Formats: sequence, C-alpha cells, structure tokens
Amino acid sequence: MRKNVAIRILCLTVAIVMLSGAAVYAVVNGSPYETLKKALLDAVTYRNVTIDGQMTMTVDGVVQSIEKSYIVNGDNSSLIYYFNEDGVESWFNYASESLSINRGYTEDDGTMWYRANIYPKSHNGYSSYAGVGGSFMMFNVLTAEERSSAQMRFAELLMDALVGDLKNNVMMDSGDGIKNIRGTLTENQVPELLKAGVDLLVEQSGGYYHEQRDISFDGNVYVYELIQISHGMKTVHRFTTPVRLLTEEEARDMEDGLFYSKAGDSFHGFSYIDGITYLNVEESEIVIQNPVPVVREDFAVADPIDIPMKSLTIDYVHGEAEVDMDGVLLSINLRGAATLTNIFGDTHAVEVDFTVKFSDIGVSNPACPIPGAEQLLTAEYAKTNFGNEYMGVYFKLNEDGSIDASSVTTTFPGELDRDVTLKVQDVLSGAYPSQSSYVVVSPVPGPFQNQPSTEFDED
Repeated sequence: MRKNVAIRILCLTVAIVMLSGAAVYAVVNGSPYETLKKALLDAVTYRNVTIDGQMTMTVDGVVQSIEKSYIVNGDNSSLIYYFNEDGVESWFNYASESLSINRGYTEDDGTMWYRANIYPKSHNGYSSYAGVGGSFMMFNVLTAEERSSAQMRFAELLMDALVGDLKNNVMMDSGDGIKNIRGTLTENQVPELLKAGVDLLVEQSGGYYHEQRDISFDGNVYVYELIQISHGMKTVHRFTTPVRLLTEEEARDMEDGLFYSKAGDSFHGFSYIDGITYLNVEESEIVIQNPVPVVREDFAVADPIDIPMKSLTIDYVHGEAEVDMDGVLLSINLRGAATLTNIFGDTHAVEVDFTVKFSDIGVSNPACPIPGAEQLLTAEYAKTNFGNEYMGVYFKLNEDGSIDASSVTTTFPGELDRDVTLKVQDVLSGAYPSQSSYVVVSPVPGPFQNQPSTEFDED
C-alpha cells in the first residue's frame, strides 16, 4: 500500500489552496499577495539551494506519518537525505552528471551495501539529479526563461482571478530585514472553482492501490497475483512464470557483467524467491480478471489514509511565510485541517503541518558523501572492469567511510549469501509495492539492465 501517495495528495491540496487560490496571502501590489506570489514562483527556479522540509500528518488525532527531507541542489549535482520519525537517516541519493549513489542492501548482520549507477557525462537518458533539488514539494523546476514565459504570466492571471475579493484577508509586518506574511482561510472562503479543482484532484489521483499476493511455487513455476484497486474497483492480474536456477556459467557471466550481452532477446527477466535468483524461462502468462467492486475486507489491515478517497473538504488553512527585503522566500509553514470521506462513506479528520526552509541560496553545491566514489566509479573504470561504460554496481565502505574499492561488484549482494531472505519493499521501481519475499523482475531496457530495478527494506 502506498501511503505516501495519499499523503502527498493532501499536502499538494494544501499547497494548491496557497498557490492557486492565494487566499491565505492577499492584498494589493507590493503587499503580501504580490510579494509572496512572486517569491513562491521564484523559489521553483532556485538552482543552488539547500532545502530543509518536514511534513506531519495526523488522522483522527493520531500521528499518521512524519516525513523529513534535506536537499542540497547544485549546478551539476544534488544530494537528498530522508529521515525517519526519530530523525535518523533512512535513505539518501547523490547524483551528478556521471554517477548516482544510494543505499542498496543491508545484510542480516547490519553490513550496508551501496548501489551506484555509472554513466558517461554526455549521457542524457538517465540523470537523476535533474529536477530534484531545485524544487520543493512536487513542483517541477522552472528555468529563468520559463519563469518569465507567456504560460507563467497566464498562470498568474488565473491565480489572481481565483483570489478575487479574498485579497484582504492577510497581515504583514516587517522587522530585522524580514517580511512576515500570515493569514487564515476558512472553509466558507474557499472559492467554488477551487473546491471543484480539489475534487478533480482527488478523483484523478486518489484510490490507486497495488498489492502482491503469492499463490504457489513448486521449484519450477511461480504463481502470484497483483491486485489493483482504482476508483472503487478491483482488478486481479495473475502471473504464471516458469523459472529455473542460474547455471554456474550464467552466474560467472553475471559476475563479469557479460550475462545480458550473451542472453540477448532470450532474456525474460528474473524472479527473486526467498533470496535466491531464478531465471525466467519464458514470459509470464498473465490472466486478468474482470474488475469487481472493492469490499471492506480488501482493506482489512489498512490505515484510514490508505483507503481511497471519495471527497476532501478543506476546513481551514493557516499559513506563515518569511521573505527577505530582496523578495527571496526564506521559509513557509502551512497548517491545515480537512475532512476526508473514503469510498465506504467513512469520515476522518485530517491535519497537515508542512514546513520548508531555504538557505545558502546561490552558493549550495553538494559534494559526494562517500569519499573516493566519484574518483573510482567512472565510465572509464566501468568500461575497463566490466566491459560497459554504463554500469550498475554495488559496494561497501571502509571503516573511515570511504569506498572499499575491493568490494565493487555487479552481483546483487543477496546473491553472495543465498541464505539471506529478502524483504522486498518495491517491485519494478515502485510500480508494485509488495509485502512478499517473492519478486519478479522483467528485463529493464537501456544501459542499466544489468541490475534489477528493485529497492530493499533495510530492516
């Protein structure tokens, strides 16, 4: 179940009230509305900036989730850290023009393996640093040219039209070179057009759910189901996949990075079952059942926020922002409450507290957090050692935190210890969240097909 999807929907809804409605901050030219609107739109063009964000969601008085992130965005690289509710780093991603690194796999004894994708600087197909750090929330990065485009001017006019007479509902004061803008929007003040937009957003993006259920495995054929729930209807996809163990030659080819070039069109993907890699002998046979209405039993172990939404009513939104005398957005805090109704008619009180702080604007430039990784893991290194300048590898660290050059391998670390049982968190890069230890990985097109595109739970 993808709880973070619903969380981001609610958070984005609050942001839409702030941006599109602009009702929390409104006055006249040179006032909070114009000052904040310009600062917000300028913020999504920041290229060298450090962003510290946190979002807390409470449902029926119980804290449902706390998401914390720390982003450093530079001209040619970005570094992102995510933290758990205790403030401990849970995941990170560093990406540059020729390298991306994140956590890859944790052994039972706590040994951490990292995963890196290596590619030439001229490569344009995979560049995970682009568009990551230069924006907050879920907004795409704007270039300076796009910011001043006719499209943006039209969008601003739409915002102004939505605001209407709500331009007088804010306060602003200044002190110590900072403009403080604050205001509150109540349910009755939300424009009807904006309410319709929120309903459309909920309808279009809510209620999308996947779950994997294992049916059988006899050593030769693996059968599992993917359950898709969308807009109150459930569709079951049953996959039947003939598999076999890799031969010793295939295992050596995998270690040497030669497996995919030899397999060619005959490669049908892998199945990872109880920590062991099986080769798919044929394409999976897929039987899709006709959609049927969902029932409560389909969400027997779900949290309230996991059940698809039917409607979302905004109760209030309170916002505070800090903008310096040059019009640069320094921080913004949004607190809002809404009443959520799910597809079964249940209602829940939802509260969201979202804070973003911007710093080191214009000077941020992240360095690789693993010393020596950028110097070692180059396209030339990949070509020399693995026969391809596009390569995915795993590695461990030395005691001092630097990369252990002797540990670099193309073999998934779980294969180094076949007694390890994997807990799979995402299948096919998050397309099918699973509670199962069984995973089917189809061929991945492009230069990174030597690695299963799967992320693993670190617990």
